[in-house]
Amino acid sequence: IIDAETKSQHGELNPIYIELKARMVKLLNPASDILDRLAGTAILTALVGIDSLEETQRIRIALKIKELLAGLDITISLEAVAIYKIMIEKRWASVMSSVETEVNRSLEWLGSERNEVRRMTALRIIEVLCNSDLVSLHLYISKIFTELRNPLRNQRHETRMAAACTLGACMELIPMSERNVRNPWLNFLYEELQRNFQMASVEGYHGALLISQELLQHGGMYMQSHFGQVCDMALKLKEY
Repeated sequence: IIDAETKSQHGELNPIYIELKARMVKLLNPASDILDRLAGTAILTALVGIDSLEETQRIRIALKIKELLAGLDITISLEAVAIYKIMIEKRWASVMSSVETEVNRSLEWLGSERNEVRRMTALRIIEVLCNSDLVSLHLYISKIFTELRNPLRNQRHETRMAAACTLGACMELIPMSERNVRNPWLNFLYEELQRNFQMASVEGYHGALLISQELLQHGGMYMQSHFGQVCDMALKLKEY
């Protein structure tokens, strides 16, 4: 309905766009409560769904999403990730041109950011980008695998689960046919699995199981030679 109404008058002067933008800005004020801010993200979602938006409007929306992604409220940040995913799927020029910047920011949050909200946001952003069939992401496979080591044994269960999802998405970027590229990274992950298991902690054990699951799902025949060891590990943890 919104898309149909906005097609009658394009651009910044469209009355519906003006009204929605004004409400969105008011609702997303940092001083607003969580329900108001969620209403603001709902308006952003509706605006992103308008196919007749002009590039200047898309740029402004993308900048707002970038701001929300850097926020410290996990509920709002994850809503922003969902909207970012839509913009990526629609291949908005203003968003596609900043993919590398967003990847680097996310990797920085994974490597040095102590705030768990930003760490979780970074994991979700990288997962979205890895699932979006972007050729440029292949350049970051090495950095992503490296930066996922700590989140996979993070103290928070939610962080470990998000890291596993991101790991699986990243593994899918490496073609099964390129064994010379794929196997060194699979070896790297298997070594991380063993290292986590040797930590003898809840976080380490869970991280080891998560890595083994992703290796089994995305590693092709790689795990055939390690299957017995992984089964032994799982049986040892059965009663833990």
